[in-house]
Amino acid sequence: MAERDAADRRSDIGDAVNLRRKPFGLGRAVLLLCLLGLADAAVARTPVPDLAPTLAPAPADALADWNAHGRAEGLARPDTPCQDFLQALGKKPDYVEYLGCEQDDDSYIQPMEARYRVSGDAAAKMEAYLGQAFGMPPLEYVCCGWGNRGPFFWHDGPGGVNYEVSMGVETLRIPREQWGEIPSFNVRIGVIRKSP
Repeated sequence: MAERDAADRRSDIGDAVNLRRKPFGLGRAVLLLCLLGLADAAVARTPVPDLAPTLAPAPADALADWNAHGRAEGLARPDTPCQDFLQALGKKPDYVEYLGCEQDDDSYIQPMEARYRVSGDAAAKMEAYLGQAFGMPPLEYVCCGWGNRGPFFWHDGPGGVNYEVSMGVETLRIPREQWGEIPSFNVRIGVIRKSP
């Protein structure tokens, strides 16, 4: 048995030596040289990035840019805090609950979105209010719930901020007259601080 193990080891070693002695192959050599040449050419053509444009502008520069361009585009001021936008606009009904505000400073457009909840019992009232105060069209049942057909924006007067207004809930098809059976609807008011 020991002789057999020793013979197997010698065979394995011989196979390994034979593998090393096999020619590398002209095709593999050419492929390797081509890949190395392409990699070298790619490195040579890769520009050195200018890091200055990626730095955030100073607050004064950001405000000056907003005054020059952002105001006309309906962007929120760069120093706008994430907040209860309905309250800040003086348009918050007492039957809507503010849940918080989220902002994404890492996103190019730097969005902020205030989230609200309204009970199913008050949903029709809220829908009518959003229509009257912001011009939001009535909700529609699409696929899996009640909501806006697409994005809806309200402009806060000339030189004012564009607000995205939405309301909806994911639910089975429950008729509008029975919205009271739905526990709650979501309302969102959003702004962006940078132009896309």
